[in-house]
Amino acid sequence: MTAPVIAIGLDAMAPKLLERWVEEGKLPHLARLFGQGTYARQANFGLYRVENSWLTLLQGCSPETSHEWGHQDYKDDGGYNMVERASYQFTKYPPFYALPQGKRVAIFDLPLTRMVDGVDGVQLLGWGTEVNQILRQSSPPGLMAQLIAKHGRHPLYDTITNADDGSETLSYRIPSLYNSQTMREVRDQLVTAAGQRTAILKDLMAQERWDLLLAAYGEIHTAGHLFWHLSQPHALFDRMREQAGGDFLLDVAQAVDRGVGELVAAAPADTQIFIFSPHGMRSNTLDMSSMLFLPELIYRWSTGKPALCYQDIAEPIPEPSLGYSRHWREEVWGLRTPHGEQALESPLVQSERGDPLDWDPGNWFRPQWAGMRAFALPGYSEGLIRLNIAGRDGPDGIAPQDFTAVCDELRAVVAGLVDARTGKPLASKVLQVRQDAMDNNPDQSPADLMVQWREGVVTDVVEHPKYGRIGPVPFFRTGGHSTVGFMLAIGEGFGKGVRLPVVKTQDVTATLLQAMGGEVPAHIEGAAIARGEGAAIAP
Repeated sequence: MTAPVIAIGLDAMAPKLLERWVEEGKLPHLARLFGQGTYARQANFGLYRVENSWLTLLQGCSPETSHEWGHQDYKDDGGYNMVERASYQFTKYPPFYALPQGKRVAIFDLPLTRMVDGVDGVQLLGWGTEVNQILRQSSPPGLMAQLIAKHGRHPLYDTITNADDGSETLSYRIPSLYNSQTMREVRDQLVTAAGQRTAILKDLMAQERWDLLLAAYGEIHTAGHLFWHLSQPHALFDRMREQAGGDFLLDVAQAVDRGVGELVAAAPADTQIFIFSPHGMRSNTLDMSSMLFLPELIYRWSTGKPALCYQDIAEPIPEPSLGYSRHWREEVWGLRTPHGEQALESPLVQSERGDPLDWDPGNWFRPQWAGMRAFALPGYSEGLIRLNIAGRDGPDGIAPQDFTAVCDELRAVVAGLVDARTGKPLASKVLQVRQDAMDNNPDQSPADLMVQWREGVVTDVVEHPKYGRIGPVPFFRTGGHSTVGFMLAIGEGFGKGVRLPVVKTQDVTATLLQAMGGEVPAHIEGAAIARGEGAAIAP
């Protein structure tokens, strides 16, 4: 009989901050666990770093193997349509915890996860994770309602939509980062939610001795996005950080630290403890570039006309403003040009239609995609460019034989985009996904080009020598994702106070599966971490 496993995700916790705050004694419960266990940073894939981080951990393989590129799809049906789902599909491979037979498993509130067959135990999903849509499902069906009746709903999520099958989808409206009072209120809600989550998990632990209890604290993820500028140095927000009167991100991290301490104290003595995150957080270089600057740049390249956030490049660049009060989409929509008023679809119209991407400026260009040479697909991390190929995307567009030449042209266009305040290029590289426009290999992303944004270039205004200035604009979220997470393992065979070299996320998957007594199948592209003092990755 294997020892029970409790695996707790500190979703998107920045490992550098975790390590520093542990060293400074600001996270005392985690500091004690650091001294009792083996720690390593974990590296996830550099592409689709947001959409696929948890998917990589749950399936233990790359998108090229799983044929799943996150929870968004471009529908290759000639209709220029995007689909954003509230969960991963797990079409080819289930989550690792569904693989072993005869193991009792409790799953609580994992990001972008739906119920799957083969799990002997409970699956409680969608109490409150950090995503645009949260799918609420429960097995057994009434257990989630019982837990909510006892512990309450997550205080942050105020929008609930009932699906046709009776399931609930939850969401919340990201507030303006520029309103300190609102940020303080959200901080308090997240601290409360972390306490509720801890109480729910203690209830589950008390029900029986699980072979695996797998859960995540989503509060630290939300806090990382919203409070980065109120915690860490940020050139455009120094004044606001000084006015905040506290480190809101640390406040939430300490609430989670207290929760982890309670869970460990309540666990059986022989429990194997894993604390982890498949991705991290850093100053945000993704949102503005992928959601706003890239779609507007491609629209100007394709049509010769500005639609959003135009400013004459000859004008002086205004100083960064803290005077934004409305929701991000309203602030950006208010910066549309007269041409944009006619060409773009209003986010209000999209919201009334129930489009989950109504807040994303890149989605407002969708009615124009059929007439453009290329367009930016809405996404959360890399810039995703799809060429409009005649006979593939619609009846009109670029001839398939011109695919390579247009890809080369777009590479040069994107390379010319710079931070208007520093002159630094935004893109580090532009990757070509397919060599043949008509290649529909399922191993590949629906994008034809992927733009990797340069880390460290954080800006509110960009310029292009031919297509002009875009911005200044308000920030949506000041914390953005990194590909580096962490893993801390405490239990028999794991050395005390040991720090390993960087491991792969797939290695963490294999380690968790092995710890709960399962065999590691061939599709998992990692190896269980070897146990013992001074342990290293197993070959």
